[in-house]
Amino acid sequence: MIKRSIFIFSALVVFYVFFVQVQVVVTRKQRAQRAVEKPSPQQVHKVYSFSFSKYTPEGQKEVEIEGDSADLLSNTVQLMNVMAKAYAEEVPVTVTADRGEYDKKKNKVHIEQNVVATTDDGTRLVTESLDMLPSEHVIETEKSAQVKKDNINVEGTGARADTQLKKVKFKTNVTVIVQNTEDKNAGPTVITCDGPLVVDYEKNIAHFKDNVVAKDSRGKLTADTMDVYYNRVSRRVSKIVAVGDVAIENPDGNKTYSDSVIYLADEGRIILGGDTEALYFGGDAPAALKKGVF
Repeated sequence: MIKRSIFIFSALVVFYVFFVQVQVVVTRKQRAQRAVEKPSPQQVHKVYSFSFSKYTPEGQKEVEIEGDSADLLSNTVQLMNVMAKAYAEEVPVTVTADRGEYDKKKNKVHIEQNVVATTDDGTRLVTESLDMLPSEHVIETEKSAQVKKDNINVEGTGARADTQLKKVKFKTNVTVIVQNTEDKNAGPTVITCDGPLVVDYEKNIAHFKDNVVAKDSRGKLTADTMDVYYNRVSRRVSKIVAVGDVAIENPDGNKTYSDSVIYLADEGRIILGGDTEALYFGGDAPAALKKGVF
């Protein structure tokens, strides 16, 4: 009886040891298999206070991006609370937004929600969606955008600009408001057009196209195309050159039609070109108008 009990006990010990060894081998195999498996595409590797900079082959900084979080292993880096700088001639435009993404292969930054771009000279662009192309020194949007510099505010749908906001092109539905800084009682000059509009802030000129209408306290001027020049010192409209079906209407309702017009704001003078016709509803036409200048 005792021998039988010893035999059974010994058998149980051997079985237990064998079972433990088998479990160890199985566990090791499972660990080895998991080690060689590729990471799941659903796995997200996030870091906080993400910062990234890219340089040109010449060693100049091209773009700088910061955000609260990022998926580093993806070709498209997801960002929140974005701050991006696109450099041109070592002078950046700084863009902030609620969220965005950076495409590593295309070197393209797309940002959305509460987008604000500012330059060192105070030019400010506001929109809801913006693409930054650092290699091309371009920023663009298909959404409604607003650009403000000094006393000039420009709004339109769809905009494309260099990364220093020196020249901005608006595609459609353009409105430009120029505040009169010297005489606030005179009110602003408001110019609208179907578009496009190109504003060159370095040369202080804006090129308007299609159904252009300019209004201020002195009357209304309409034309097919219009070039508006700004005085850099006074920050007022200094000259307007309008071409194509030009019409001038003063506050009294008197109208003048011509092929072209040059309006010299500082001199208060208008030069009419081509065929000219005047419609006056009260009093005689001014003598200067008969000469084509008033």
